Amino acid sequence: MYYHCRDLKFVEYGKVYPPPADEFWDDMYKWLGHYCGYCPQIWLARSRSQITGFRSCNFFTKMTKQKDAEGCKKSKTCFYKSDDILFGFENVQGFPLRYGIWELLMNIVGNEKDFKKQNVEIEKQLNQFVEWQKEAEEPLDEELTAWVNSGRDVEKFLKDYVFVEVDQVVVPSLNLKSAKKIICRNEKHKKALRKMGFIEDRIKIMNVKRWTW
Repeated sequence: MYYHCRDLKFVEYGKVYPPPADEFWDDMYKWLGHYCGYCPQIWLARSRSQITGFRSCNFFTKMTKQKDAEGCKKSKTCFYKSDDILFGFENVQGFPLRYGIWELLMNIVGNEKDFKKQNVEIEKQLNQFVEWQKEAEEPLDEELTAWVNSGRDVEKFLKDYVFVEVDQVVVPSLNLKSAKKIICRNEKHKKALRKMGFIEDRIKIMNVKRWTW
């Protein structure tokens, strides 16, 4: 099953598009857009619902910086109620992406705005990682082994290792009413989803304490 998570306020009974994104991610999504053909993207996880961003309980924490009475900064944990809804789809035809290596590439391409320079930076950084592991006399990680096996060619590496369907796909839009499973946390969420038109038998209330499904 393919899973997609979004805030209730961005849920519609029908076709939806990517919700507003923080401009911090723009350069990363634009880089991906050169390959998949659209930007921004809607993200879905294949089989692994936990990588969608869906929280495992009703509340999640956020660290904030505040000043105490003497003007010193300190961290404070705040609690926020989550309105995330998780949608499950049986079949999705999308552009595939390997989750683990995407996390690494995000940090690399996010340092540049120009597409060509981003790919130059990928080559540079992956070569550096290989050298560091060799110097440490450690076996190469799976992604670095794939990089070396590609002949250290960025395009071949992306085609053979990164843009393959393992655990994640992206699409330009998504029809939410075709979801076969809808997970929410409380009756208020369920009522709002029913009011939009979603089939009640497909809506389940779950408050998962840890990732067991």
